[in-house]
Amino acid sequence: METQNKLSFLEKVSYGVGDMGCNFIWFLVAIQATFFYTEYFGLEIGTVTAMLAVITAIDLFFDVIIGAVADRTKTKLGRFRPWILYGCVPFAFIAMVTFYTPDINETLKLLYAFFSMLLLRLMYSVVNVPYGALMGVISGDPNERDSVSAYRNVFAQVGWFLASTICMPLISYLQKSMDLTGKTAFFYVVCVYAIIAGLLLMCTFSFTKERVEPVKQEQNKLTDDLKDLVTNRPWIMITTAGVLMLVFTTCHNFLINYYCKYYLSTMTIDPASKDGFSFHLIGTFFGAEMSWETFSSVMFGFGAIITIVATILAKFVVMKYGKKMTWMGCFVIASAVSAMFLIVSKESLAAIIALQILFTLFIGPSAYIMWSMYADIADNTEVETGRRATGMIFSSATMSQKLGNTIAAIIPGAVLALVGFKANDINMSDDVRNMILIVYALFPIISAVFALICLYCYDITEEKVAENSRILAERKQKNVPTV
Repeated sequence: METQNKLSFLEKVSYGVGDMGCNFIWFLVAIQATFFYTEYFGLEIGTVTAMLAVITAIDLFFDVIIGAVADRTKTKLGRFRPWILYGCVPFAFIAMVTFYTPDINETLKLLYAFFSMLLLRLMYSVVNVPYGALMGVISGDPNERDSVSAYRNVFAQVGWFLASTICMPLISYLQKSMDLTGKTAFFYVVCVYAIIAGLLLMCTFSFTKERVEPVKQEQNKLTDDLKDLVTNRPWIMITTAGVLMLVFTTCHNFLINYYCKYYLSTMTIDPASKDGFSFHLIGTFFGAEMSWETFSSVMFGFGAIITIVATILAKFVVMKYGKKMTWMGCFVIASAVSAMFLIVSKESLAAIIALQILFTLFIGPSAYIMWSMYADIADNTEVETGRRATGMIFSSATMSQKLGNTIAAIIPGAVLALVGFKANDINMSDDVRNMILIVYALFPIISAVFALICLYCYDITEEKVAENSRILAERKQKNVPTV
């Protein structure tokens, strides 16, 4: 089987739109879930935080199982593509169920929230772990994989941009035009997102191929794969850095709605509103007034657009300085920008947007770099051990994504709960509002410090990547065992 194939533009785009579809749902899970449960579903933030912690603990083990089973899947459609085909429809349907608010008592509501979110997270693994692993077998050429990773990150950000910018304004529009409650409007938006996600994942299945097979065709023992993983220093460093990177970015994104609604706005009783109250931004955007929902969408939107630009530009930086040094630079500069949110005036909305642009410009390429480095680790592992556990290795990337996002939701949520945050509290104190700002600006920096340590210890150089690719190509041509 050929491993050095150059991929067509169509195949790269088709692979990229899969993560675009996943991000329509992941935006809801990672960013909007806590907001949905506190603002519309009616749960306390402390309850939501605890619930998400338990769900994540279960979900992380499931990622490893899916990765291991996907590695051992052999069909005419490939190892990983069948999971996308058969998982995308249930995935979309469960997303709709999860963000529906049933008219039941509080105890049943909590159970409904727990089990529906757990099922959605598990189905996300069923689709996304094999999707991620597909990048490791779509080509044996490291340069082609880097290109595919860049396409993936660009389309992922397109999905994030659309999901984040449309969500709150569309909810507000549906509430006003159709006289809906917030929870009903939210559910309608989720239904649209779920359908889009399912269709895009189907495109990924239809127009991609699996080209790379391990040299040894016999089944690896799961215990061997696990041993390879937990003793694999590069994997440990990148997985830990990936968790911390997601903490860095998601803590910031997780709090955007709270930052805009409660820190940048004032709250007043409004009998004319369906919910009984309204919020008004304190500042203006170049003299123009806007709702907090619109400003929040602008924040998300600029972040996604700039990430796309940053990913394209980062390819040239990576060529000159390598993935490791580029990623370390991203953390350092973005951390400095994040701290500046502490000193910008809440009346200066344009300055806040400028900081958001700079923040995402410098941290934006991180995901593209991380996914590409996981493919390098898969090659390096096969060279050193003779076993290629692509699904296992890429499942850890999904694990880091989920763990990082959950930590970024749990700790800020716990801090806000400790200082007495209550959603839509007309008597909210300035101390609570200021704590939202402090967590928003400073908490990501803590994770960046530890991420830099992990990246410093990562030891697969660019020269080693090229050498591994050459060795594997020669062995596959000879069809000899790697050990």
